[in-house]
Amino acid sequence: MSFVLGIPRKFKYVKVDSLNEALELLREGSKILAGGQSLLPLLKLRILNVDTLVDIKNLDLRGVSENEKEIEIYSLTTHNEVASKVKLLSKVAFTIADFQVRNKGTIGGSLAHADPSSNYYPALLVLDAKVKVKSKKGEREIKVVDLYISPYTTSMREDEIITSIIIPKKKELNFTYEVYKRGGSAYPTAIVAVAVEGNKYKVSFGGITEKPILFEGEVESENTIKNVIERLREEKIISDIHADSSTRLKIAERLFVNAFLRASKGVSDQFNIPAIENKWKSEVIRGEEMVTVKMKVNDFEMEDEVEPRTLLLDFLRRNGYKEVKRGCDEGKCGACTVIIDGKSVKSCLTLAVEVIGSDIKTVKGLSDIKQLKESFLENFAMQCGYCTHGFLMVTYDYLKRIGKRDDDELLKHSIKNICRCTGYFNIIKAIKTSSSNQ
Repeated sequence: MSFVLGIPRKFKYVKVDSLNEALELLREGSKILAGGQSLLPLLKLRILNVDTLVDIKNLDLRGVSENEKEIEIYSLTTHNEVASKVKLLSKVAFTIADFQVRNKGTIGGSLAHADPSSNYYPALLVLDAKVKVKSKKGEREIKVVDLYISPYTTSMREDEIITSIIIPKKKELNFTYEVYKRGGSAYPTAIVAVAVEGNKYKVSFGGITEKPILFEGEVESENTIKNVIERLREEKIISDIHADSSTRLKIAERLFVNAFLRASKGVSDQFNIPAIENKWKSEVIRGEEMVTVKMKVNDFEMEDEVEPRTLLLDFLRRNGYKEVKRGCDEGKCGACTVIIDGKSVKSCLTLAVEVIGSDIKTVKGLSDIKQLKESFLENFAMQCGYCTHGFLMVTYDYLKRIGKRDDDELLKHSIKNICRCTGYFNIIKAIKTSSSNQ
């Protein structure tokens, strides 16, 4: 039954506050927990089992530094922070999953996870990026082109942690990025990144093969598009339930043509995302069997004992917060969304022990959500009501932190919760009404 409910196998949980301590704990059977948005589904589905989870969110590995030669992004910087602080990667980061996942997922965790459909790999390949990794033996740099070995496998050693990502600055660079998804917070079906510098081009494809592809050469007017497509058709394109190989190839070709034409004309892609800050620090914890958790839920102080593997979703529901719904249990539908320290997060992809000391809100605990609720009612944006709590939570966060803007492009990449009754039209109307009335 526990497997059916999406509960991981038992593990030890350690939240550290120093990089050296984290490196000491890295051994066979242990796994780093950064954002956990890819790791938690694997643990819940029992695809991956670990003896010890080493939570590194307290480490000082967050933020972006920049000089004349390069941009350095520290590994615990969340996707939403990357989108707002690194204009070059704003579209890359802001098209990852949805707002809730981007609030918690990190750039370092994404690269270490090495999913074939990772948004970052194609972009960082054409930008000649590299990563810094550290172990007890010292620090070294790995070019991103050498980092990805095969699906979910990198060239990092088991005792290494990514500490930062470095992107060299180039004066005459035009960078474009295209991504296609079937809907919701699904992984991309195809990704294309193009960098044109002078008469040189680099193009990378992701999501269509087992390993991101990188092509480069000289720009030769119409011949470049023809040559790249010919080379692409020689690759082994993957086929799965989301799209067969021929469909993926057609999508990738169309994305490439659009991206290359824009880059060759001097266009660079970016979104204008307001500054977003995420802080996930909490007390250091070592838990094996049971852990005492203390947190504030809707301004009520709570204390309980839980296993380290207990999901925040289950913790809340067993304590009476039934408005938080269990939906897909894979982190896609968003029905379980709550506000943690001012940020919308999926409680089915969060461990209760991760948020000790946090301030958690459900729809019943938000005092300034009346206008948003009224907008949903006026626009008939509720049918069965099962998804409504999650939609209200992420919309509340979106309007608070992205702002009152009627921007379809930002909206479609932010609020991707699933409505079982397919009431999306009225939900979008309600969100836009709320935005204009803010």
